[in-house]
Amino acid sequence: MNFLYGELTEPPKDFSPPETWPEYGLLAEPLGFCARESVGSAPMGVRWSAWPLTFEEYVSDREPDVEESKKGTLARNRWVTWKRISRADIPPGWRIGPKKPWRIDGFHTLSSGDYTGIWHKNARREARLWRERHLDVTHRIEQASFEEFKRAYLMSSTLKKTGMDMLSILERKYALGAREYIELWVVRDIKHTLIVAGTAVINSPSAKSSVRFCPFMLPAARETFASTGLVDYWFELSQQRGVRYQVFTCFWQPGDPKGWKGPAEFKSHFGLKYVAYPPLLYRFVRGKVF
Repeated sequence: MNFLYGELTEPPKDFSPPETWPEYGLLAEPLGFCARESVGSAPMGVRWSAWPLTFEEYVSDREPDVEESKKGTLARNRWVTWKRISRADIPPGWRIGPKKPWRIDGFHTLSSGDYTGIWHKNARREARLWRERHLDVTHRIEQASFEEFKRAYLMSSTLKKTGMDMLSILERKYALGAREYIELWVVRDIKHTLIVAGTAVINSPSAKSSVRFCPFMLPAARETFASTGLVDYWFELSQQRGVRYQVFTCFWQPGDPKGWKGPAEFKSHFGLKYVAYPPLLYRFVRGKVF
């Protein structure tokens, strides 16, 4: 398929989407009002329910075991989706959903040396200007509490464009025990002490990967290159920690909201290759009525 932002590639053998990382906190993804439980083991999935509807989802190239999934409090009649990583066949009993990738992610493979060397020229320029004019001169990067992060997000232009969904998921990840692997970074205006931009990152030591999550920016940050500065800081720390893959999720493709195009264009500037995951599969599985 043609892809607007760059080269589509087969995922490396040691690459996996964030949903497969044990540190990611997948159980936090369903909507907050839903009952939820982990299900299965190889692969592990998540099941959620808002009566009378129940859903189940897996992200893996290994076929979910629907017999094993009959265990659990929420094992009612349910709609099961299987999101594959690279596997192309359709095993018996499964049907294909919309014939488009269930998502397109980008990744940068970190190594020693200057990671900005393969960045787009605009990103290199913005990183240079951020370091020269703003970093520890007019603004600084620091860790924030979730409460500070949330207050700043609620004042951002990002809220108007994308709403509360990602912030709500981040808050549930904290509540459900993933906070050990989450860092919250903000850019603070030194003179006025105001937060003008921020991002979360979720780190996976087991997958040697890190993903950017719930970034935001206030109008006051527009001329500071703060968003690029946060990405640069993330790359620098990940390189020091021996992270292999820097992951950017949810690139725009036809059929997605037009509002995704701007953020996707920004993300594409950081020396990425792209993975288009195969169309999702689904099936209906019978279970208990109550």
